[in-house]
Amino acid sequence: MTKVKILQFSPTKAFFFPGQPIQVKFNLAAEQPSQAVLRVRVSQLAVDVITHEKKLALEPGENIVNLLLPSPSDTPQSYGLYAALYDHNGMMKDNSFSAVDTLMHWTDFPRYGFLTDFSPNRTDIDTALDSLMAYHINGLQFYDWQYRHDTLVPLQDDYLDPLGRSLSVKTIKNLIAAAHSRRMATMPYMAVYAASLSFWESHPEWQLFDKKGQPLIFEDFLGLMNPAPDSPWVGYLTKQCDDVLSGFSFDGLHVDQYGNPKTAFDSVGEAVNIPQAFKTFVNRLKATFSDKSVVFNAVGNWPIDEIVSAQVDFLYIEVWPPDSTFYDLQRIVTEAREKSGNKPVVIALYLPADQLTNIRIANAVIIASGGSRIELGENGKLLADPYFPKHENRSPELVEVMKKYQDFLVRYGQLLGPMAVMEKESGITLPSDALCTLRKNKNWWAVNVINLAGLADTRWDKAQPAPTPRVDINFKIAVQKKPEEVWVASPDSITPEMEPLPFTFDQGNLIIRLPELNYWSIILIKYEIED
Repeated sequence: MTKVKILQFSPTKAFFFPGQPIQVKFNLAAEQPSQAVLRVRVSQLAVDVITHEKKLALEPGENIVNLLLPSPSDTPQSYGLYAALYDHNGMMKDNSFSAVDTLMHWTDFPRYGFLTDFSPNRTDIDTALDSLMAYHINGLQFYDWQYRHDTLVPLQDDYLDPLGRSLSVKTIKNLIAAAHSRRMATMPYMAVYAASLSFWESHPEWQLFDKKGQPLIFEDFLGLMNPAPDSPWVGYLTKQCDDVLSGFSFDGLHVDQYGNPKTAFDSVGEAVNIPQAFKTFVNRLKATFSDKSVVFNAVGNWPIDEIVSAQVDFLYIEVWPPDSTFYDLQRIVTEAREKSGNKPVVIALYLPADQLTNIRIANAVIIASGGSRIELGENGKLLADPYFPKHENRSPELVEVMKKYQDFLVRYGQLLGPMAVMEKESGITLPSDALCTLRKNKNWWAVNVINLAGLADTRWDKAQPAPTPRVDINFKIAVQKKPEEVWVASPDSITPEMEPLPFTFDQGNLIIRLPELNYWSIILIKYEIED
């Protein structure tokens, strides 16, 4: 019997524009010359919006097939993709799931990844970016690409970075071009107040000082400069940013800080309002480079009150203890969205690759709360350390889980992404060892239920066992009227598609029995659209 198989299936762009045809790419395998039929279905929540069929003549080995699907809508939307491969007798031989969305701009729903390898003569650029394409990554942080923190643009094509890594301008530009061809934005890393020690020492009046009048150093190879608006450093660094954006086709600027100092002084002993200086610098960059995206790292969720009101395109928050529980992740994302008027939120959270449960639960909580997480880069390596080149290999199980979660995020983006609002007062009665969020969009409610049963505690920074699977969980949700339909979906299931869920409606309460809960499930409740 001839074997044919779907090796890989994903969109050819990180996202598409509304009204634009959607192209998907298949890598198919056949043992011998074969006639086959490929059927693709595009769904929006519970409704199939496109079906497409193509007859194929497959050669032995791998076959690349591209399909162009008509645009389902002229407005930004999220879609599920399902593909089935049939032999010439009409017998299904394989199937596969993916997802795709349409956006006006990548920062409307950022799915951030990273790159760290800018070595000369790099030969795996297409492979590296294709591996991220499968996860719908639409923005890339170019981490430690610069020549020096105070001289961002390299003086020659091949150069050494401050830690002695061999880098290349040509490689950086090739990566930018390859990312753009996949509709991935590129964001160069920079630090708001760091300089090489030689530059720092030659500009003592630009330095930042502690309360004892001692100049501040970071990790023995960087000096800290004064980021106050009237400091000469700020004008100098803005010119450096101009050189970067003039010399490279980057899409914006990713601005970092180190979380400390929170209190500092200038060269004449005057206090520097660090949070306000950060905000003012961000606004200066946005005013100077108005067509570029600007992001600022709120390290340890600080100074979030200033950054939420700054002109950042989305919020980027690096989480550290003492915010050490899964509930802290929920709170941080929720509060950032509330304070910023529902701007998108990207979380940086460093978890080792061997902590599968922590990764699954953390990602579920962040996504369910309205955020996403930067965690993938460099041929699918996992971000596990604040120094990004210390990324880790993923196990096959983690690879599969993260692919399912990213597909799920995009498939249900209208109810998980930044366009859906969070409801605090949910009126939901459920077990105490389940974390719950309620998101709403138009005529849909999404009740996210995340299983914490069997965990000794709820700390993300402590290796956790797999939660105890639950069955037959009863829910009561206070609602104003009877819904049209109720569904359930989970990235932990064999299929990510929605399954009908029986319910009863009794005196303002929606009563549901969830058949099973492993890590994360969504109860999707549909109401009539009100006039």
